[in-house]
Amino acid sequence: MFWTYAIILMFVFSTLALSLSALFAQFNERKQIEMLSSVADTVEEWTVTLQVEQQDALSAQAYSSVLQSWASFTEADIIIVNRDGDVFEGTKQITDIPDKVMDSIYADKTTVFKSDFNNFYENRVLSVSYPLHYKNTPIGAIVFNKSLPELRRDVIELLLIFVLSSLLSLLVAFVIIYIQAKKISKPIVQINTAAQKIARGDFSERVAVTTRDEIGQLASTFNFMASSIEKADANRQSFVSDVSHELRTPMTSITGFVEGMLDGTIAEDDRNDYLKIVRDESVRLTKLVNDMLEMSKMQSEEFKMNIAPFDINDLICSSLISLEKTIEERNADIEVDFRPEHLTTLGDKDQLKRVLINLIDNAMKFCIPGTQILIKTSVANGKAHVSISNIGEEIAPDNLKHLFDRFYKTDKSRERDRTGAGLGLSLVKNILRLHNQPITVKNTKNTDDDNYTTTFEFTLEVE
Repeated sequence: MFWTYAIILMFVFSTLALSLSALFAQFNERKQIEMLSSVADTVEEWTVTLQVEQQDALSAQAYSSVLQSWASFTEADIIIVNRDGDVFEGTKQITDIPDKVMDSIYADKTTVFKSDFNNFYENRVLSVSYPLHYKNTPIGAIVFNKSLPELRRDVIELLLIFVLSSLLSLLVAFVIIYIQAKKISKPIVQINTAAQKIARGDFSERVAVTTRDEIGQLASTFNFMASSIEKADANRQSFVSDVSHELRTPMTSITGFVEGMLDGTIAEDDRNDYLKIVRDESVRLTKLVNDMLEMSKMQSEEFKMNIAPFDINDLICSSLISLEKTIEERNADIEVDFRPEHLTTLGDKDQLKRVLINLIDNAMKFCIPGTQILIKTSVANGKAHVSISNIGEEIAPDNLKHLFDRFYKTDKSRERDRTGAGLGLSLVKNILRLHNQPITVKNTKNTDDDNYTTTFEFTLEVE
């Protein structure tokens, strides 16, 4: 990459040098012509005084000295030509005058041209012909002949100074660029090395952040990405482990009991009891698979919510009817408190029914037998509030915040649950997240006994 930049800089520099040499040449030629023009005015005054007015104050020798002085000053030959093309004075012996000089006299305008001046010079010259006037009438021309190699020499000297200074600047620039390139490339190489390690599965690799510039920001972003990948991989491994465990447990039970019945280990009279266990484990396995599929759907970008108005109180009653058999089996005491009696909310009715069923079922699993489960609805701050409370054992604060995690069943108060897979509450949170609604859980000690009240509460938009 460095050498690519170097080649580009050399190309740009070469192009710039050529362009500047052409500009220097044009500029120098223009300045020379301007200088010769001012000198021509002075020469014209002397020429008219001596040659036309024939004033004795100016001798031929003095006139010749003046021309030599101006020729030395301008570094050019000066030739005085009359209207007939004859040279009557000059710093160089010229006998043949080019047509362009005569055209300058007849046209009464300055003419600039380049020629060998009819082979009187070894090299080509820059010729500038100025009309010579007497009383506003052209009587001849003042011709300056300046060697083109000398003009080019001036340009070359200027260009050489530019090239040398530019090369020095370019050298310094290359050194600075090289140092900066090494400074920039070093952390990039480190990031590349770390990325390769991460690609091989080493998610613990990090890049040192030593600056606050763009490279430092890139390193920080890379480290954040690596941490996210490491966390995601840890979650993936944990998920796979949890799923494997949750699937293995019912499968092992089903396989063991079926084999026991087939090989006669389980007595004929006990088979119905064990078949019920097999049925329960099958139901548990089916629920686990269904919950996993549902969570997978929710995480898909193609999952769409069917948002529509409905009565949340009616949906609670419908959910209780769906759980009627479970309520009877567990002899659960459920009380409802609807304020107001009819409460129209917005949401996906089917998904929110799943939320209610999971929360009510969770309350029945962990409530103390003989205690009441309370379901309340109310309106506050422009939203509908739904709460489900049960009386149970204490949940440690450190465990309380993990209740919505997938496969969470580490709290002792939850070890009585032998039918769940730890996905119900996680599904609840994901469904409400898709509704942009929060859910909270509180575990408070009762004042009249040693038990605790666990309350799940979520909100919905009111139509």
